[in-house]
Amino acid sequence: MNIEMGTRVQLEFSGDDERVAGVLVGLYPEGYLILFVPFTTSVKKKARKKHVVTGRYVHGGTVYGFRAMVMNYIVDPASLLFLEYPPRVEILELRKEPRIPCLFPARIQRDSEASLAGIISDLSPSGCRLSLRGAGKAPEDGRFTPGERVKLDFYAIEEKNSYSIFTEVTNAFNQDGVLHLGLRFDTVHRGFRKAITHFVGTLALELEHVPLSVKP
Repeated sequence: MNIEMGTRVQLEFSGDDERVAGVLVGLYPEGYLILFVPFTTSVKKKARKKHVVTGRYVHGGTVYGFRAMVMNYIVDPASLLFLEYPPRVEILELRKEPRIPCLFPARIQRDSEASLAGIISDLSPSGCRLSLRGAGKAPEDGRFTPGERVKLDFYAIEEKNSYSIFTEVTNAFNQDGVLHLGLRFDTVHRGFRKAITHFVGTLALELEHVPLSVKP
């Protein structure tokens, strides 16, 4: 299971659409997970033994999901939820279109601030993943936030294939001093989308890239 201490985990109890934010604070492989959860009266009612909970979290730019059974919970000395170790963890693809791994130089700019240099690590017709080393604080500290509109400049393989487009931040997280941004391309860039769709489709076939659907 690819997850680190302090990872934020979104929890959803079976039969309930309400989502609860938790933080992983402990783990025993093949045994159990321990999450810090701010318990309310309604959450306590859901967190009963043998109730099933669905968890989702981000690791290394990939969204993972799992289902696990509640073992127990405590509220003193801390609000902790104990879950059985998930029998399997699935990779959840947020982009339905094919994506390709890449290493394209890029620059991103927000409002009137100076642009920041980064690397596009994967690309699809609708968006990309951008990595910025030493780009500042975590998204929860206000550096980049989902829904924010930013300008992206990059070129694919050769500088003659350069693009300058506007994008929307879909997610942001820090890992080992690197800020990773998920970016969605504006739909108004029709010529760009057509070119990238062709490029991604051609390269995906050459690489015979087939994304994994399940990871033990």
